[in-house]
Amino acid sequence: MKTARQLKVLHQFYTIFNAWGDQPVTACTAGCSTCCSRNVTITALEGVEILRWVVSRGRSPWLARVLANSEPVPTPRLTTNEFAAACLAGREVGEQEEADLSPCPLLERGYCQIYPVRPLACRLFISSRSCQTGQAAQLPEYYLSAATILNQLTEHLGQGEYWGNMLDVLPALLDIREFAEIAAGIDPLKPIQARLRTRRAIPIPGFLFLEREEKTVGGLLTALLDGEVDGQRIADILNGR
Repeated sequence: MKTARQLKVLHQFYTIFNAWGDQPVTACTAGCSTCCSRNVTITALEGVEILRWVVSRGRSPWLARVLANSEPVPTPRLTTNEFAAACLAGREVGEQEEADLSPCPLLERGYCQIYPVRPLACRLFISSRSCQTGQAAQLPEYYLSAATILNQLTEHLGQGEYWGNMLDVLPALLDIREFAEIAAGIDPLKPIQARLRTRRAIPIPGFLFLEREEKTVGGLLTALLDGEVDGQRIADILNGR
């Protein structure tokens, strides 16, 4: 993985998205964790950032315990870009795996223990009304399209690497030497089993948003692709230039 440059692009995605002028008003506040479930998918790139942050904070034993005690979580049968490819080709995608909505094990007393490096899925999950158990978040349709675009771009950025549930991708990456301290605290079979449950991220086949969303979502997409990292357009970096 060309991690350093990829992380710069990922962080630029976060910056541009946070500055997006069409962000809906949310009811989310610190300590609100009703929506923080085990149903979180990430790329290997996001996983590497989480693992590095944990190691740098001296919390390797804590994460090892979390991963060691975590049961397998259903992973979607299709990545975001695989789903987009099927939709754009007019193919039926069928039912995805049922989501696991039990609390995320990275929470303590309602607070996320990796908040500074929380993955994109968590950054995007908001609601315009206070969430209640068993009640879906409330969001405008255009925001869901914008979130899909961010997920598509992030998957493209990490193409060829692991994609799946966070509780699978994190242990799957523990064969990387810098995470040996975490790996030492879990059953050696767990990372192997986790890798078998992951998928591979693929390039963007096309974007999924409606024509009527061109002004809002289309503007965000343009800003994301025109953003720069080290003096180079993100679009060019994503195209391998």
